[in-house]
Amino acid sequence: MALNMNNYKGYEKKPYCNAHYPKQSFTTVADTPENLRLKQQSELQSQVKYKRDFEESKGRGFSIVTDTPELQRLKRTQEQISNVRVQFISGMTALMCVSG
Repeated sequence: MALNMNNYKGYEKKPYCNAHYPKQSFTTVADTPENLRLKQQSELQSQVKYKRDFEESKGRGFSIVTDTPELQRLKRTQEQISNVRVQFISGMTALMCVSG
């Protein structure tokens, strides 16, 4: 088959036709007794850790939250929304005073 700009696909800087384009395949992990045991053990350890963390933080009245870039972005957005509301309400109050 002659390849041209309309019928080729690139993979690792090499041209391929559609029929010979390398396929990505996923491997499956068998549910062997050992894998099932490891999965269950991981779940139990996770539950133990979260229960311990919960018990340690109980009664403090607050929880520790990591200050991630996403949380920082959300905080800035909330501050901007709050500022817009304050400016809007101030503007409406000024309008009412002028027209009233």
